[in-house]
Parts: sequence; C-alpha cells; structure tokens
Amino acid sequence: MKNSDNVRGGFDGTLTPGQRPALLVIDFQRGFTEPELSPLASDCSGAVNDTAELIAAFRGAGPIIFTINSYLANLSDMGRWGEKCSSLRTLIRGTATCELDPRLGFSEQTDTVLHKNQASAFFGTSLPSVLAAAQCDTLLVAGCTTSGCVRASAVDAMAYGFPPFVVRDCVADRTAEQHESNLIDIHSKYGEVIRLADALAIARNAKR
Repeated sequence: MKNSDNVRGGFDGTLTPGQRPALLVIDFQRGFTEPELSPLASDCSGAVNDTAELIAAFRGAGPIIFTINSYLANLSDMGRWGEKCSSLRTLIRGTATCELDPRLGFSEQTDTVLHKNQASAFFGTSLPSVLAAAQCDTLLVAGCTTSGCVRASAVDAMAYGFPPFVVRDCVADRTAEQHESNLIDIHSKYGEVIRLADALAIARNAKR
C-alpha cells in the first residue's frame, strides 16, 4: 500500500512489469552478511536465503547481475564516502569481505559481477549498458542495505529508464525502522515493492 500523504502529493502511479526482466543483487557479500568480518554486516540470513531461491528460479529468464562494494588497498578509489563511514575500509578487494555470500548460488559461467565504490549500482559501472544490451524492461532488485545501496540503485534505475521492482523479502537493513521507511518511500516515488511470490511470477512470465 502506498503512503496516503504521498498519494495526495501526486505519487499515485503504478509500474507494470514487462517480459524482459533482469535481476540485480546488491552487495550480498560476506562483509555485509557475516558480522564477524566487518562492522558493516548484520544478520541478513532470511533475505539471503529468499534471494537464493529467486536466483535459482530466475535462471534462464534474464541477466543476473551481482554487485560487490570494494576498494583498492590504498583506498584511492573511495572518494569522500569514507569520511562518513569508516568501516568501508574493511571492504578491500581480494579479501573475504568482498566475496559473494556462498548461499546465493553464484555461477561464474552465466552471471555478471560488477565492483562498485559508491552507493548506487549504476554509479561508475557498466550496469546501464548491460541492461540496455539485454533490452531490460523490468529490474528486480535484491540485496542490502534497503536504506543505502538498494534505495540509491532504485532511484538511479528509474532515472535510467529501467523500472525497479524491489523484492521485499530479498532486501535487508540494520534496523527494521530504516528498512520499512525506505520501502515506503521507494514504493511511493521510485518503483514498486513486491513480494517474493510476485518476483517468481515475473521470472516465469519472462520472454525467453
């Protein structure tokens, strides 16, 4: 359900899924899913497991793209984000924090991995061209965190013309308050928030 105040403000539309979906899995890497590795991490187990189910069902329906938030050892590619979040320094490329969570079922043969160094999966990456080449008309979004990289990526997906469908069961944040408030905002203004069952239906209905 959309926020009633946003509806009164004119945010009253609904996006319809197409037949050429892609699946974007944002930063479900060990540095975000294993608290013993990084203070950035939280217990994302439910969302990771539901995402693994979605990935398995999505194979053959369209591109599956994973992002990893990572930095060079000298941090020269971090920009100024590190001034706000010192624990980003734990995400050094080539270390365990930058490995995808093994529960996801990543396939080296078919899947795409993009390394990013800012919140949005679109910023400074080849994601727009990957989606354009696939003629993507529906972008399913999973990953973490809802209030950070998921939200930033959903906003940019809309800006680039790839309608985002954020899968509620497949995204996670450090607090329930941040998670829920950002899902409300995304659903009202920038995309659609759907359940896992709806995402599975989009995969089944894809033009193969």
